[in-house]
Formats: sequence, C-alpha cells, structure tokens
Amino acid sequence: MGKILVTGATGTVGSSVVKSLAHINADFVAGIRNPAKAKEKLGAAVPLVSFDFADLSTYAAATKGVDRVFLIGPPLDYTLDKLLAPFIDYLKNQNILRVVYLSAFGVDKISNELTFHKVVEEKLKADGFKLTTLRPTFFAQNFKNYEWDNITKYKITYTPSGSGKTAFVDIADVGEVAAKVLTENGHEGKEYVLTGPESLSYYDAAALLTEVRKEPITYPAPTPQQYTETLTQAGVPDFIAPYMITVYSMIANNQVDHVSQVIPQLLGRSATPLKTVLLQELA
Repeated sequence: MGKILVTGATGTVGSSVVKSLAHINADFVAGIRNPAKAKEKLGAAVPLVSFDFADLSTYAAATKGVDRVFLIGPPLDYTLDKLLAPFIDYLKNQNILRVVYLSAFGVDKISNELTFHKVVEEKLKADGFKLTTLRPTFFAQNFKNYEWDNITKYKITYTPSGSGKTAFVDIADVGEVAAKVLTENGHEGKEYVLTGPESLSYYDAAALLTEVRKEPITYPAPTPQQYTETLTQAGVPDFIAPYMITVYSMIANNQVDHVSQVIPQLLGRSATPLKTVLLQELA
C-alpha cells in the first residue's frame, strides 16, 4: 500500500480523517493551502503538502508516491464538479485510481442545481476509478459549527426542516470510517450511508439542547420564506438561503429519515449519539 493524500485536510471532515489516519499510523499526507493554519489545526507532526484544486501546478508534488486519495470538495460551492474535474483527470492520467469520495446522503433526491455530487460520482465511475463513496447524513457538529450564536445568544436552533427527521452523524465516526476504507482492501465499488444511531427531528434536538445547556432551547420551525428573510436581514449572501433550503428540505420532506448500520458494521461499535456530541461541544 502506498501513501494516501487527504484533500480538504483542514476542513471539518478532512481534519477528522487526518486524526483517524494518524491514530492508526497510516502513511498519508495532508493537502493544504495555508501552512500556518494547517499546523495550528492539525498539529506539527502531521505531514503537509501544498495543494489547491484550482492550481494545477500543485498536483504533481501533492500526489508524489500517492496511490489513493480521500477526495472532498469545499462546502457551499455550486460548481464543485467543475472545480474537481481537472484533478480527477490528473489522477486518471497518473493511474492513481483508488478514491474515497465524500458525497452526502440524499443527493440522489436533489434535482435542482445542487447536483454536483452526482456529477462527480458519475465521472469517477465512468473514468474507471476504484471508488468508495461515503454518504454521511447531517453532521451532529452543525449545531456547534453553524448554530453557536443561535443556541447561545437566542436560545433557538433555526433551520427550515419542518417536523422531519434525520439521524445526525458524528464527524469523528465519519473520519474513522474513512480511515478504515482508505487503509483496507475490499471497499472498492461500495457506497456507505453513514448515520447516527437514532432518527431525530429538530424538535427532538432542541429538547436535547435544553437538557445539555440546562436552559430552554426551542425550535421555531421557520418556513423557507421566514428563513430567507432572517438570513437576508442578517446580511448573509443571497445564494446561501436557497442553497440551505434545498438541503434542509430533505429533512422536511422525510427523505433522510433513515438509520444505517454501516458504522456499527465497519467499526464494531455503535454510532455516536447526538447527545454525546452536544455534551462534548455545547455543554
């Protein structure tokens, strides 16, 4: 087995993959754009290499000695498929065909402009890659990463998710699964849906937050229009609201109300409950 390149290594998921690979002493390199930020986030011991999807001159050094890649694109990018395409073409030309791609659960149900994951997956398959696709559901860490102010200042969790449910997944579990499939054979051609152990609505999440925070946290269940108006008033860029409404509509429409057994099967333990993550990050 050769070396692993982790793209997006300083991101939320990428840094979790790096941590899991380091824990098992895997041979890997973290592809990064900002060395100072990377050392601060990943630690001085993690091997780094300059890498940028948009800069073809970084490809050769980043893939030196590499025979497999953890592929993850930046968030909130409608043109993700176009950004990743040149790097995918480069990997094919270099015969680096073992790829673990971070997609998302439910992308097959999206038919508007947020089809970039499907386009990337289809390209990887058509180009003959030995592909493993990870499909995590909504991250348990979103409550800390995206809703900290809502929860701590305004005592709410605020998404246009209606009364639908999803089984929030711990990013640490996703990282551990990624490390396992990157360092073992037998996962080529597999698509793994990654979820937490129980399906919960945002009303349920608010009840857990109330318990963890020891103060009332509510879920007002904003309509898409109310959500858009709130983001507009807050000065959020115009493209964010429709993007997030499309994403959260998968919960509202009960399209991601599913508990997968992949994490227990692959890791030999239960998936981490949402309450555990909330206690770690928001108590």
